[in-house]
Amino acid sequence: MWYRRVLFNTQFAATIVLPLWLLIGRVFFGVILGWHYAIGLFLAPVLFIFLAVVTTITWARRSARHSGAVSKTDAVLLSGWYFAVLCYGFFVVDSVHSTEPGTSIATHVFGQGFRDASFTIADIAGGVIIIIAFTTLWVVLIEYLVETRQEAVTRLTGLDYEELRLRSESGGPDASEGAARRASGLVPGDVAE
Repeated sequence: MWYRRVLFNTQFAATIVLPLWLLIGRVFFGVILGWHYAIGLFLAPVLFIFLAVVTTITWARRSARHSGAVSKTDAVLLSGWYFAVLCYGFFVVDSVHSTEPGTSIATHVFGQGFRDASFTIADIAGGVIIIIAFTTLWVVLIEYLVETRQEAVTRLTGLDYEELRLRSESGGPDASEGAARRASGLVPGDVAE
């Protein structure tokens, strides 16, 4: 539970830090920014938007705010997403000229012989980032809609969600004629009794 709370409380920071890591994180390890920086100028804002939307939807869920923690599914997806972004920034190979072999943080740490592996790991991490970004967005949106469904029904109809469920299960006093009348939507008898 503590880990899910940490993820919940660090989402805003991750929304800022991870795109910056993707964009300029290599500079802090002595890697010269090159052609990949131009690609990063497009990718970092897209990552920022995805992270901001996911964070906003997560914080909009009442259950997450009250518990101060993300759900277990969110925790798995966010952990994978954050790890993939960190890996991508660590392994992405960048070069200034096409004749240079290119470097990454990994090649600075493990040597230039690690360059091919660095390319491969960065490509895999980039694909994982894309897949998890869309999956996480979809999952938190579904969680939000499921959580707020009852409130929306109550706001729109003025009826208690449990009352509607019980009516539909029992068929109500006028179930046969009510079904025919409801084909066009709510009727006054449905809202107030």
